[in-house]
Amino acid sequence: MTPRRILIPAHLSHKSALVLLPPSAIEAPIEAVRRVHDKVFARWPPHINLIYPFLALPSVQGEGSWSPELKEHIRCRIKKVTRQIEPFHMSLLTEGPKSFIHTSKSRTVWLQPSSDLVSGLQAALQTEFAECHHDQRPFVPHLSLGQAESDAQQTRIRIELHNRVTEYSTDSETKELPWFVDTIYVIERKGFKDRFNIVGGIKLGED
Repeated sequence: MTPRRILIPAHLSHKSALVLLPPSAIEAPIEAVRRVHDKVFARWPPHINLIYPFLALPSVQGEGSWSPELKEHIRCRIKKVTRQIEPFHMSLLTEGPKSFIHTSKSRTVWLQPSSDLVSGLQAALQTEFAECHHDQRPFVPHLSLGQAESDAQQTRIRIELHNRVTEYSTDSETKELPWFVDTIYVIERKGFKDRFNIVGGIKLGED
């Protein structure tokens, strides 16, 4: 049986999102864990959602290019916010990943960013895109690692994450993955089973 899709306003879409994407330098340990434990690994890159669902059909075919490009009026609205916010340093805290518990046998395991500046950035974007109001839950910045059915399975993810971070890091004692946040991205997919691709990146603190 095909899962029932959640109805949302026509101007929004689950096929687009406004996100932060981690730098390539810290992707390897995250993706090693997600590949095993995240059911949406093939469809989503590692990310922190800022607004999801986002505006429907945010891109157009680029002139002289096969690649889609972010619509200019959306880019301008994002830049209205980002030009006022400077890039910042933060880390993903890898010691003791947290979880959202959905049912007694379903939870999402995730990493928490070290900085409250992510919440400030999201709040500013949410104010600008007030029409993207479908998700009424309080914003909790997080990068999902995967799904677990029990405490024991969550513990296995924690141990595997520790091993992967140690494997990829030059510092065996590290408990954080450093991240310089200087760009926000709009990502889009054609169909619900397709992978999200970047259609636009906007730098913080720039006109």
